[in-house]
Amino acid sequence: MIDWLSNVEGKLFIVLVSSLTSIVVFILGWIIKILYERRSLTYKLKKEYEFEQKKALKIDIATHKVSLLNIVEDFNYRLWNFKENINHDWQKVTKQKWEENKKYYTRSFVYRFLVMIHYVLRIESDAISIDTTIADKDDILFLKFIKSIKDFFCESQLLKSLDYELNNNENHFFKNDLIGYSKWVIEDNKVMDYDEFTLKTQYKYIELKKVISYFSNIENHKNDRTLNVLKCFHIFIIVFLNKFGHDYQITDK
Repeated sequence: MIDWLSNVEGKLFIVLVSSLTSIVVFILGWIIKILYERRSLTYKLKKEYEFEQKKALKIDIATHKVSLLNIVEDFNYRLWNFKENINHDWQKVTKQKWEENKKYYTRSFVYRFLVMIHYVLRIESDAISIDTTIADKDDILFLKFIKSIKDFFCESQLLKSLDYELNNNENHFFKNDLIGYSKWVIEDNKVMDYDEFTLKTQYKYIELKKVISYFSNIENHKNDRTLNVLKCFHIFIIVFLNKFGHDYQITDK
């Protein structure tokens, strides 16, 4: 009788342990499933977010990249030309000559500069709503380059070693003013060609005087502040074109 009871108790114990084990396994499985699904969903959403943000930035850059590269190339050629011909003072212009439309060199200098700034500002503006902290390295580098293009002409600290008064704006632009000047090359939300720009600005010397003077007042002197900025900027855009430009836009070392 005792043996029979022992056997029954043993079987009940086994059944109980088995049942408890099944319950524990079920509960653990349920918990693991919930955690996995939550983690899996979070991971999926994170990846989708990263993909969409990277895609949006690439589209933004691609929309204006070729146009920016082309105008930077044009500005690069102008700086090469300016370097060789600075002693001729082709950049010098008066209000009368500007309005007589006899100074192609200075007007085209101003035009190329403002178009370049326009595309820089446009790419920056379009990228504001995009999370660039997760962008690919090349895209981040591209954005740093175009930000620096603007900063070359807006950061007075670059001229500090040339005894430049930091509250002066003779040789640099305030950023908000530069935005306004860049709008002179825009008509109906498009960049005008040079002839259209000429017609629009022929009698607008006063309105554009700051930009015109920036280039017109350059002297071929080692301490000329604007000339120093342009020399450094020239090297910078050569590096930019060598990194992101087409084969024909690359400058040999």
